[in-house]
Amino acid sequence: MAVQPSPTILAATVAELRGHAPFDQMTESAISRLAANLTLRYYAEGSVIKSPEDGVVNTLSILQRGQVVGVNPSPSVSERPLTLVEGEMFPIGAMISKRATVLTFSAATDVFCYELSESGFAEVMETSPEFRNFATARLAHMLDLSRQHIQSQFSRNVSGAQTMASPLRSLIKRPPVTVNAATPISQVLAMMQQLKIGSMIVVEESSTIPCGIFTERDVLARVALPQVDQSAPISKVMTVDPVALPSTATVFEAAKLMAERRFRHVLVTDEGRLVGLVSERDLFQMQRLSLGEIAKSIDRCADGVSLAKVADDVRQMAEALVGQGVAAEQLTQFVTTMNDAIVGKAIELAAIESPPPSIEWCWIGLGSEGRMEQTLVTDQDNALIFAPAVSASTTEIEALRAAFLAFATVANRLLDQAGFPFCRGNIMAKNPHWCLTQSEWRNLFEAWMRSPSSAALLNAAIFFDFRALHGKSELVTELRDWLRSVAPRQKMFLHQMAANALQVRPPLGLIRDFVDADEAYPGTIDLKKFGIRPFIDAARIFALAQEVSATNTADRLRQAMRKMRVGDDEISAYIDSFHFVQLLRLRSNQRMADTDIAGRSALVASQTEPDNGPNAQMANRIRTDALNDLDRRILKEALRQARKLQARVEMDFHV
Repeated sequence: MAVQPSPTILAATVAELRGHAPFDQMTESAISRLAANLTLRYYAEGSVIKSPEDGVVNTLSILQRGQVVGVNPSPSVSERPLTLVEGEMFPIGAMISKRATVLTFSAATDVFCYELSESGFAEVMETSPEFRNFATARLAHMLDLSRQHIQSQFSRNVSGAQTMASPLRSLIKRPPVTVNAATPISQVLAMMQQLKIGSMIVVEESSTIPCGIFTERDVLARVALPQVDQSAPISKVMTVDPVALPSTATVFEAAKLMAERRFRHVLVTDEGRLVGLVSERDLFQMQRLSLGEIAKSIDRCADGVSLAKVADDVRQMAEALVGQGVAAEQLTQFVTTMNDAIVGKAIELAAIESPPPSIEWCWIGLGSEGRMEQTLVTDQDNALIFAPAVSASTTEIEALRAAFLAFATVANRLLDQAGFPFCRGNIMAKNPHWCLTQSEWRNLFEAWMRSPSSAALLNAAIFFDFRALHGKSELVTELRDWLRSVAPRQKMFLHQMAANALQVRPPLGLIRDFVDADEAYPGTIDLKKFGIRPFIDAARIFALAQEVSATNTADRLRQAMRKMRVGDDEISAYIDSFHFVQLLRLRSNQRMADTDIAGRSALVASQTEPDNGPNAQMANRIRTDALNDLDRRILKEALRQARKLQARVEMDFHV
């Protein structure tokens, strides 16, 4: 039965809608018009609300009370039912595309739905950008709202604070100061002194496009010491083609770029137009430590104690960035970049204490390190590859291996001291099983693919995510190219990998949003096992099958699925979902760090594995009842995307 809402309950309807996205973002006039166009309809438990047999969808439903399940009626699809809760709209994709729904939506309980006609839907899409953006890019929009919520919480806690997630435009305090490329050096120096600025942007004649930059550091190295004639044009001593970022880029992106490239300034542009300059000093004023300062501190480390201190600084900064709402992809890139530098320094220090043989070798990162997806809580997963002379005898190879193992033992110890605990499975370069020549690595990989036992599949899931970290990277590139060429032909192996990956299913319920996947921890979800692993496993399998050399999960999905002719919108949904689950995991890590800082410090000092700590079992877990409504909805959608990705694996590899 349909009930037209009367004017007396219009305000109540608006208030009810305001509790859910995107209605909480809509203007008062837009949501009032929407509420006036809604009718309220009741569906008894078990009744069908919408199905593919109904044809083109002409009404949008907004669940007001109760629960709805969406089931794919196709016998060829093993997708689990989709559960909808109050405030959710369906079937929004079918409404936009003017087609029939793919799922059959039924009432799991007694249900009341607000229903919006086709004309009402067209009106709200036209008059409300907030509604339109949500409808056309639902997941991306919800993710943006979640980030805004985190950032607003941080801003409330730290009055007036700018965050690393702030746009670069927020740091621009003055218009850019520029000079023509033909301006004499002496004149530029006089201007810098007069204006009390540490850099000058150089532009071409009759143009505002930057062609160079001249800084205080250049005065000594390029003018004073070489005794350059100061009447010469500034173009003779400037740094050409300075790096620029758009004004919409985040402060974090600028800081990361400066740390990686070892420079102190970045130009800021708006649609190609120069709007300002951001210096390392600007970033330093925002935080106790800058990325550049940390990178320099790593370079200066002379022993394991100082390296451990810098590694702790990295973790503290990463924890701060989580609280500021920096996106998961950027956060894991930061953690990985800094950890790579720490690993490199540990290897350099180890080489002083126990020099490796004077032949080509490379230190390999595995697992999350190999995928460039490390979080705040991570142990060691590494290996070593070396290249003896072609004529080397077995005895000579074993002698080389013994020397590399002594070197690796020192490096692994230094990393353990720096807060990267020894791998419980002993997957480390100091283990002779994982210190191999290139031919030995190939033989091992071939053996795993020929006989895909459970142990072989587990090893492949770790070792096939390998990446060069330090040394002769060409050795790793050659091994990757070889694996990329042979893996697609190993059909039985890929089938077994797919079957193994599908053993872990996202914990979505039929009646409730989530189900308990682990009885020992009721009301929680292990985000590592049940959240990100489905994405990682699927991306690895597709990458192997499609000859993709990338190891990062997002890059694998982009490259492999484009080869599979999957649409960009679908690929983006998978990647956004993966990054959101990763972000929840990082936030969980941060909360543990905030509540047990002393315990974490003691953990590092005692060199104890984090899995043995009192809170370690919860490191990757979240309580679903502690999530706010928005994050709960996004997590449910993200796990649904993981389930869809698994359905693709199931179909493509005939599992």
